[in-house]
Amino acid sequence: MAAHTRSGDAVADAVADALQTILFGASVSISCGHRGRVRAMPNEPRGVVSATGPGPKGGTTTLTVTLNPRVARLLDAGAPALAELLDALPGAGLRAAAQLRAHFEPSSHVPVAMRRAVRDTVASEILRGYLQARLAGTPRDDIVAETIDYLIELSGSRVEAHDLTHGVVVTDALPDEPRLEFRYPGDLRDAKRAPLLFDGRRSVLVVDSFGRARTELQRHRVDRLGGRVTPDSEADGWLDSGSLVARATSVLGGLGFFVRADRSIWTFVDGMPLLVRRAEHWTAFPIELAASIANMIGGGPGADLVARAAFMISSRPQGAILAMVDSPADLEGVVPLKDRYDLRETIDPGAMRAETRLHHLIDVDPLDAETLARLAELDGATVLDREGKLLAYGAIVSSADSDYEGARTAAARTLSHHALVVLKVSVDGDITVFRAGDTVTTLLGRPGPERDEAGGSSEAT
Repeated sequence: MAAHTRSGDAVADAVADALQTILFGASVSISCGHRGRVRAMPNEPRGVVSATGPGPKGGTTTLTVTLNPRVARLLDAGAPALAELLDALPGAGLRAAAQLRAHFEPSSHVPVAMRRAVRDTVASEILRGYLQARLAGTPRDDIVAETIDYLIELSGSRVEAHDLTHGVVVTDALPDEPRLEFRYPGDLRDAKRAPLLFDGRRSVLVVDSFGRARTELQRHRVDRLGGRVTPDSEADGWLDSGSLVARATSVLGGLGFFVRADRSIWTFVDGMPLLVRRAEHWTAFPIELAASIANMIGGGPGADLVARAAFMISSRPQGAILAMVDSPADLEGVVPLKDRYDLRETIDPGAMRAETRLHHLIDVDPLDAETLARLAELDGATVLDREGKLLAYGAIVSSADSDYEGARTAAARTLSHHALVVLKVSVDGDITVFRAGDTVTTLLGRPGPERDEAGGSSEAT
């Protein structure tokens, strides 16, 4: 993604860089003006959102986020989660810049080592806005920032030889006053076993909007505190990346956090992932990927199946290749006959290989996302048509390019020459989209090395 044009305000530029990595398919621009000369913004086109706030030296700063036109089309198709995130970004960026200017001169260089703080501050402001929108009152000013700081601390820790996980939900679902007040996270920092008790898998800590730890919500008693919806949530497939936290946000509202054992931090609203912190960078979870795939291939129920399965696999330490083709004929000469599930009935039983016999034992009628994810986690590619019909799984796709890149990447790239779209999920959780041999985008990816504006490059901190 191309870097935005530098504005001369180093703090605003660092904030813009952080915003640009959060939402794929977006670019960020900064313009500075003099107070009293704020240019009225005309009616902005779909996919463009701006906000203006105080700038350096008594002036103003306008921050504009623009979606790639191909992504912006999803807004016309109905993408409320994408629209809410887009609307949140400019204001959050300006609030973050206002905080950070207390520590940096506007024209000073923001060193690479400090950009992590910039990214965390931007994410904190985005999440604080989401939390505020889901509460009846105003949350404690620092509850989100303090929680993020604590979770970052936990993500690098071990207790009793365990890789820590931890889940917490900030909500206003408990209106009564507590008999005892325990501030979160301050009063829990010294309790080393707290993360083990509230591991986000079997139990989630419930914190009220004033930042007071109130009680726990257990997986087998998720309806104990009442709630806004039934506990049967779409998030059940997210077990390894916070399905209980996701479900808690469906039941109790508010904002959820989950520290995974791989040290990533996942956030949830309304039962779905929102932002993910991995390798000290924040990215938005690509919940509109299904709509994007449907847009690429011209519609069909298979897009939602493939996207949901990719999300599930991304949340686990597994890799996979998921592909969609227009017709089974597109697989001729690409996928071996033994791997073709759709042709299982055409093979003579006496000539069946062991892999083909397995095709007759699995139940994919109808095919659901959990079953698709389970099949896709086998070595090889899993292929569907646009209607969501399973054509192949565990399919070996040979590629001459495997000498120059990873075998899974090479296979996905080769398969994309014959498929409508291919998704490659890495064991690190990245989702890469291929079409016609080219990489369209990488979602939840680990950003590359950052360039220090003073000269030279440095690994991202």
